[in-house]
Amino acid sequence: MLALLLACASGGDTDGDSAAPDPACTPSGTGYAIPSWTDPAPIEAGVEVEYWFTVEDDAGCPIEDLQQAHERMVHTLFISRDLSSFQHEHHEDHHALTADVLRSATYHFPVTFPLAGDYLALYDFAHQNQYLNLTNWLTVGGEPAQMAAPVPDLSTVRDVEGMQIELRWDVAPFAGYEASFTVIVTESGADVTDFAQYLGADGHAAFVTHDLAFSTHTHAWFPGMEDMGPGMEMPHLYLGPELPFHYTFPTPGPHRMWVQFSRQADPERPFTVPFDFEVAP
Repeated sequence: MLALLLACASGGDTDGDSAAPDPACTPSGTGYAIPSWTDPAPIEAGVEVEYWFTVEDDAGCPIEDLQQAHERMVHTLFISRDLSSFQHEHHEDHHALTADVLRSATYHFPVTFPLAGDYLALYDFAHQNQYLNLTNWLTVGGEPAQMAAPVPDLSTVRDVEGMQIELRWDVAPFAGYEASFTVIVTESGADVTDFAQYLGADGHAAFVTHDLAFSTHTHAWFPGMEDMGPGMEMPHLYLGPELPFHYTFPTPGPHRMWVQFSRQADPERPFTVPFDFEVAP
């Protein structure tokens, strides 16, 4: 039995039922939706499922001409309601990207949700030279359960696998104004200087408000980045120990970010570092 979920492009989050795309449907040319399902279903904490979804338009027709962005067709992020779990998944990391997959716009991968409770699924993809961002919610049963609410930690240094990762705000975050911050990575007191590109960027940063009403991501900053479209290759500029980022946060309040980067010894293995911070009104 399959559980079916639906993500809509209206900017809000919607759960609902949707039939499989009709192969004879007439594309609407407007709007996007992402019905998703799992096998097995329902989802249980600690049990691997195959997560499936289709990128389609408002008429239920698959989007056959998605554009690759940052080396993948669709980036799927799963974030638990209590913010303790973050996963970044892609079809291509587990299965071949065949012509049938592209034509049906149906992607899938294995994933295990560690805790029971609600999760935000965030889909990043590109179409017609636009970067798009859709979300939906899914519920995981079983045990152990998530915490009742996020537990903020405003410390600016994290220890990850023998590295020390520091968050430095160069321009403090105020809602509606561009902020800038730098992530500095050291190891045993020495600068880390072997950054590699991961998914076509020197660094990634995903952001959510603590209530998960807002979610997005950006990449390590460089001049002219705002003019780059899907499919364009970002230059590899930063070997370390610093990764700079710029972002304009639209809303004030508590936020969490997850910074991801990789090193030359294993470029396909990202390190993921969470930080909490406040955006001032």
